[in-house]
Amino acid sequence: MAATAADTDIGHLTLFKKKTGVSTYVTLAEVVEFNPPEMTKDAVEFTHMSSPEGWREYKPGLKDGGETTLTYNLIPGEADDDQIADSFASDAVEEWQVEFPNGATLDIKGFFTSHSRATPIDDRMTGAATFKVSGKPTLTATA
Repeated sequence: MAATAADTDIGHLTLFKKKTGVSTYVTLAEVVEFNPPEMTKDAVEFTHMSSPEGWREYKPGLKDGGETTLTYNLIPGEADDDQIADSFASDAVEEWQVEFPNGATLDIKGFFTSHSRATPIDDRMTGAATFKVSGKPTLTATA
C-alpha cells in the first residue's frame, strides 16, 4: 500500500478570515473547530405515467452551498466574539475565507444564522456560530 499523499492530517493552523478589503482579511484568532460546508444538489422528479418499468426518474436540480459551523474560545468583549456578534446583527451577505494548513483557500459568501455562548463552571468558555453559504463556494488549490 502506498503512503498517503496528504501533507497534513490535522486541522491545526486552519484560519477563518473575514474579508475587509479588496485583498485584506481579519483572522478570527481563537477558532478551535471549523466544519466546512456540506454542499448538496436537489433531485427533481420527472416520473411520468410511462416511465420505463415503473421506475421513478430524476434530473439534477439546484445546488446549495450548505452551512458551516465554527467554535471559538470565548473572551467576552474581545475581537473574535465582537466580530461574530456584529456580523450576526447585520443583514448583509459578507465574504469570508478559510485558509487550510497547506495554503489552499475556500472563499465563501453568506451570513450567520445563529450565534451562541457557553460558560461552563469547569471548562473553557466558548462561542459558536452557524454560517449559511450564499452562492458557490470557491476552493483554490495551493500554487
